[in-house]
Amino acid sequence: MADHDLLIEKLSRSITPVKRPWQPGWRVMAWLATALPCGIAASLLLNRTLTDWSQSGAAWVIVQLLLTFVAGTLAIRNAFLLSIAGQQPLGWKWFAPLFSIWFASTLVNLHLHQSLAPAGSVEGPNCYLFMVVVSAPMMAIVIGYLHRTRSLFPARSLAAAGAGVACMALTLLALCHPAHISAPDLLMHFAAIFTIIVGTIALGYRLVALPW
Repeated sequence: MADHDLLIEKLSRSITPVKRPWQPGWRVMAWLATALPCGIAASLLLNRTLTDWSQSGAAWVIVQLLLTFVAGTLAIRNAFLLSIAGQQPLGWKWFAPLFSIWFASTLVNLHLHQSLAPAGSVEGPNCYLFMVVVSAPMMAIVIGYLHRTRSLFPARSLAAAGAGVACMALTLLALCHPAHISAPDLLMHFAAIFTIIVGTIALGYRLVALPW
């Protein structure tokens, strides 16, 4: 019994106070405040010119930029909600309209590109590289946030986080991309989204999963 008392005393001395994590909304705001500047800084490593907002399709770019930013913010919030037991994340009904409007506007933009191809278009692989590069610091930061609380559903949390990071990468891409896109360019965007989501899950799973 004396040994047990000694063990309890040692453990009680080594225990540190548990710091309660911020509410999901504040965590999202903090992530945006840190991740987006890091993504912008990473974009400076690549040679890209800013979007020419005087082009005829610039209005569609603004719509897509706003949609991807809102969708990314909600996806990151879902990732944080999934990491806390008892929290209810947003369902697909919230994201389906955002994706539908974004995809429809993208198809309209694609149709305009066929009738009015801009000079100096950026090829798809460059867009792919841009999205992957700017997503790297944002991915690392969101994994760090999730590592602090861990998650009962690490794959779902990381998939939501990866989708949020991919949306933010698209948002940054819209700021330095021609107003009109081509079909190969769009395919490279989807390839980058897939890469970012899978990469987030693969790199963060062991850090986010609960230790058993």
